[in-house]
Amino acid sequence: MVLLPFVGCKDHSLGEGSHISIQLVADQESVAPGSTFTLGVKFMPDPGWHLYWKNPGDSGLPPRFEWRTPTGVTIKPNLWPYPERITIGPLVNYGYGEVLLPFPATLSASAPAAGVLPFEVHVKWLVCKDECLPGEATLTLSIPISERAGEPSRYTGIFSDTYAAVPAPLSRVSIAVEEQQDQIVVALIPLEPRFFPQSMIFFPEDPRIIANAAAQTIKREGAALTIALKRDPNRTEPVERIRGVIYSPQGWSQKGTPKAVSIDTRAEELPNGTSKPLITVPYKNALTETTGFWSALLLALLGGMLLNLMPCVFPVLSIKILGFIEHAKDDAKTIRLHGISFCLGVLVSFWVLAGLLLSLRAGGEQLGWGFQLQSPTFIVAMIFVFLGLALTFLSDIVLGRYIQSLAGGTRLSSSATGAFFSGVLATAVATPCTGPFMGSALAATLTLPPVLSLLVFTSLGLGMSLPYLALSFNPKLLRFLPRPGAWMELFKEFMAFPLFATVLWLVRVFARQMGMDPYGLGVLMDVLWGTLLAGFGFWLFIGASALRSKIIRRTLTAVTLLCFALGVMIAVPTRAEIEASRVRACDINGESTPQPDRHGLIWEPYSERRVSELVASGRPVYLDFTAEWCITCQVNEARVFGSEEVRALIKKKNVALIKGDWTSSNPVITEALRGFGRNGVPLNVILLGDQKQVILPNLLTPGTVLEALGAL
Repeated sequence: MVLLPFVGCKDHSLGEGSHISIQLVADQESVAPGSTFTLGVKFMPDPGWHLYWKNPGDSGLPPRFEWRTPTGVTIKPNLWPYPERITIGPLVNYGYGEVLLPFPATLSASAPAAGVLPFEVHVKWLVCKDECLPGEATLTLSIPISERAGEPSRYTGIFSDTYAAVPAPLSRVSIAVEEQQDQIVVALIPLEPRFFPQSMIFFPEDPRIIANAAAQTIKREGAALTIALKRDPNRTEPVERIRGVIYSPQGWSQKGTPKAVSIDTRAEELPNGTSKPLITVPYKNALTETTGFWSALLLALLGGMLLNLMPCVFPVLSIKILGFIEHAKDDAKTIRLHGISFCLGVLVSFWVLAGLLLSLRAGGEQLGWGFQLQSPTFIVAMIFVFLGLALTFLSDIVLGRYIQSLAGGTRLSSSATGAFFSGVLATAVATPCTGPFMGSALAATLTLPPVLSLLVFTSLGLGMSLPYLALSFNPKLLRFLPRPGAWMELFKEFMAFPLFATVLWLVRVFARQMGMDPYGLGVLMDVLWGTLLAGFGFWLFIGASALRSKIIRRTLTAVTLLCFALGVMIAVPTRAEIEASRVRACDINGESTPQPDRHGLIWEPYSERRVSELVASGRPVYLDFTAEWCITCQVNEARVFGSEEVRALIKKKNVALIKGDWTSSNPVITEALRGFGRNGVPLNVILLGDQKQVILPNLLTPGTVLEALGAL
């Protein structure tokens, strides 16, 4: 379509523009004080030309009005008759040919019963055929004031026809709206079958709700009349409100009137000023990457199995491995009992987490997978749990055995209760990581009823515990495990260090939740990781001194020195870090601009408005939804952004970096994740314009990101 310059009109009650004439009229010849009357702007486009409804559809602009009214006159917003569907190629617009838009008005009772009321309205419009022509005009009209109600004007018939075309509220009927994968179903309940229209057309009042050009399907099911509308494919956020007009040529009564009715799922006003939906079908979502139920079950099973290999689960492997090694000397019945108990511990934990998540979400909380690690109280509790486990692995005191028994450690491996709590502990730490296949499976839980969602979580739990369940039911496989012996004590002590590493990781999460500066926290964590590495070297040195073999002693001593050296290198801050800390300390106003991270990259905090601005400017955007408690996220960031090639390509392509930090509960980030069909992290997305987005895999490599960025 071609837009031409504005076309102005003369200052009188009848205006003309290119391919259209407009007129300001009234339904009465005169107006009495305290009476109501109606003004109207009449649009008369040439044959084949049209103007637009309040929602123009796929293109266009509705008319706009600016009134200058005399003292004592109140003019309400105009009423909108139901529109027509106007098809132009693949687009569908909503508009009119010739139409009168009425403005209800009232004259104050205190107005003098004499004189003239001068009205002036400035109108802007867009009239279209094969091209679109904007126009504007200023129209005036003078109406005498009389002591009695005035006579109807010659335009009364046009006003009557217009009011008959204004949609009437749909009374004595409830509205149910169900949002499905690619469509929105509006149901009218109950509706007597004799009032069922044979055909209907739904006109949405709000843009970007439905695909305007798509067919609308009508069904009659008992006392319900439903109309299925295809969802706008460009919309990613859920539809919170449906309002519009339903037109039927047969009308909505035995008399055939009205022809159109208005619906609004948020029509009932509550005393506190909020609105309440009339009837709302449980939300079923329509996100862009919804996964079918059976596919979700399979993906959940695979994701649960691979969850055992994720970095965040590794610290708990020590508990599981030691337990099964000790089981190797037990009978098959005991081993099966332990496998079942461990599986039940995992399943019960998944059920509790899923039930809590679904309950809170039903109550309006914005939560997602891994939400338990968004609680600082839970973080502190887990710090003490893992610290206690690590200490017991390095000692043999009775208290340590007791704590281990409660947490499912090695000494409790002789009881089914211990195996159960092993599963509980493993689930508590494993769930925050959204591993391969888990992202799509968990996204499906956003679209499924609670019962089916629980089945998906059950499949996740089965997948996570399946390797251990299979091992317990096939004792022959235990022969491939090493036989118990004195070496187990050394191995037990060795496995304490992954638990200490978990404590440091949880400390980092807690510090971020408490608002500690990411830069300062990073430097502090380097010191802690360095001391842990030095401590591991000291443990090696103590163990080496008890060995008889000189070769092994010398080898372990060399490893000890290497651990000490690496620990010092990691812990001691670099000159750049020291200088940066001095600059920060001297900045009495705090940080005014984002600071580079440890890789020298500058990230902006996530904001929907900021992302929209960057996308609109045409600049590529890299979205990184992450959390301190997601170790998979941290591994991804270290692996990808630690690559010099990736950093160079980001700079070359002028990619804007946006980070969505989900370490603490944040409804904005939760909604953003849901917009991409996810409810967990990590999530990495590359945006280029409104039409192109690339959702990267959960596990990233420099090559994956280089390929995605190189395609921009």
